[in-house]
Amino acid sequence: MPKANNMKKSILSIFAVLTLVGFNACNKNDQPEPDPVTGIEKLSVPDGFTFETTTWKTITVTFSDIISFGTNKSRINIYTDLPASGGKLIASSTVSSANETEMELQIPFNLQQLFIETVAGSRLTPLTASSFKEGGIVIDFGLEIGTIPPPVVDGMKATSYSVADNGIQYKSARSIVNLITNGDFSQNLFGVIADWPSPMTADQKWYITSTLGTNHAKQHTQAGEKMMRITPSPARYGGVAQLVPANPGALITFTSDMRSTGNSSNVAWLFLIPRDASGNSITFFSLQTNNPSNTWTTKTIAATMPAGTVSVQVLLWSHIYGGTIDYDNVIVTGPVSDTDGDGVDNELDDYPDDSDRAFNVYYPNEDDFGTLAFEDLWPGKGDYDFNDLVVDYRFKQVLNSNNALVEFFLDYQVRAIGASLENGFGFEIPGVDPSNVKSITGQQLTESYISLNSNGTENGQENAVVILFDNAFSMMETPSGSFGVNTTLEAPYVNPVLRQLVVQFETPVSTQLTGFAPYNPFLIVDKTRGREVHLPGKTPTTLHDPAYFGQWFDNTIPAIGKYYQSASNLPWAIDLPTQFAYPVEKTDITAAYLKFGSWAESGGENDRDWYSNEGSGYRNEDLIYKHEDQ
Repeated sequence: MPKANNMKKSILSIFAVLTLVGFNACNKNDQPEPDPVTGIEKLSVPDGFTFETTTWKTITVTFSDIISFGTNKSRINIYTDLPASGGKLIASSTVSSANETEMELQIPFNLQQLFIETVAGSRLTPLTASSFKEGGIVIDFGLEIGTIPPPVVDGMKATSYSVADNGIQYKSARSIVNLITNGDFSQNLFGVIADWPSPMTADQKWYITSTLGTNHAKQHTQAGEKMMRITPSPARYGGVAQLVPANPGALITFTSDMRSTGNSSNVAWLFLIPRDASGNSITFFSLQTNNPSNTWTTKTIAATMPAGTVSVQVLLWSHIYGGTIDYDNVIVTGPVSDTDGDGVDNELDDYPDDSDRAFNVYYPNEDDFGTLAFEDLWPGKGDYDFNDLVVDYRFKQVLNSNNALVEFFLDYQVRAIGASLENGFGFEIPGVDPSNVKSITGQQLTESYISLNSNGTENGQENAVVILFDNAFSMMETPSGSFGVNTTLEAPYVNPVLRQLVVQFETPVSTQLTGFAPYNPFLIVDKTRGREVHLPGKTPTTLHDPAYFGQWFDNTIPAIGKYYQSASNLPWAIDLPTQFAYPVEKTDITAAYLKFGSWAESGGENDRDWYSNEGSGYRNEDLIYKHEDQ
């Protein structure tokens, strides 16, 4: 009996060893696991930190009643900075009838500002630390005030607006013909009216109110530039106006350059005054600027013309106590042209002939790539060089005029394979039923372990899942005699191949359900379909194998929402909003990126630019992969 027990123990021991060897076979060089203690493992990473380099924010842009878009859907563009300073377009949206737009954006933590561009002016908005802690970012183009210039016409509805001069204003780059004659005041085409409510004719002349007269409102030349100059009169107020034809429902945009000299109490207005067939005013829209700047500043108002409109009076009004107020480069545009009938002006529509499409939204932006970098030994411990699979990506998401997602284009390339495992890659689109995907093109599937539906989505999934490729080595050539691709400095460099994947939807989907790119990406380890490696904190797909959770180095605890992190909260994947310069083979990321540790231990509060800052003390360049062309 003892002999039988010994034999049983020996068999169990052999079985255990074989099981262990089988599990270790995933090691990318068939060697024992990396040393038990590395630089990254010495970190004290706080619970709940998921190594995010970006954050989702609700961006709300609001306008006062001086902007009245009516049924027209005007466009808002969001850039990473001033376009003239290299800012990149990341999103576009439409303004609702409530003069507000709200969108979800993924923003890098180290981004310092957003540039908001609209037909009603533009603004550079700084992003502070508090911007990322609060629930959203509100960009308000002004608050209503209750004053109008004298004299007031009984029964006239007043809508006024105050805008601070510290809001940077830029003229809209629209190509619609200016409806105003002599907006640069290069000719003397002037007439006189009694006051601003007085009847006018659409004769392409500027009319000066009698309170000013030509003595206090006239063409002025300075340094060869002609402008309209207002000087104080006994009445202290007055202005110049021109009447142009307009139709009900037309969106009229009125822009003028403005400056003041010599007195800090001056006030200036821009007015749009719709008039009926009898010349009577129907309503008016005004922009009030207190204490105009002494440097040229562009001001803009916009309004949709009400029922009964046959013309609109464009009025430059001033309440002046001293010095001067100058106006120049007056531009009035409209009505808009909307060929496809989606409510978006052709000049603002990325797809003017397609009613199903209106705007493009990019991630990380219209020109640059983001990077996903994986360790592939999960649930075993990796070497934390984050180069087992390196995938660059750039999304262009196409929205309709209601800001719903119609389709997206994914440009991507496999840049490095620091592994011997034949790994796959895909992503889940949260909140989208697989049946709502119309088609997928551009997949690279060479193996037999992925099962697809007829529309290209993966079979058996609750949400739509797109598999881009099922074997990374089918995406890049492997140099003869080399381990992996593009991770060791001695091996030949292999140029990545840029590919494109296109996903179209049957019915446009809300981006509040899907979020935005890169959605929920994951690696499939060595053609084992249930063995998924996701970003930390991201949930697995329907086809994952839960038996891997809690094994080896993994400490996934679904009950508390912890996924794909170790007991010390380390990840197996990271997502960077830029093209990541990854470490060379077998180099712990903390050795290559010297601020990674302080960033992780602070829960992402410190050194948010650890991956992008090339200054002293941030990188060990000798441990970052480069090739001869870099």
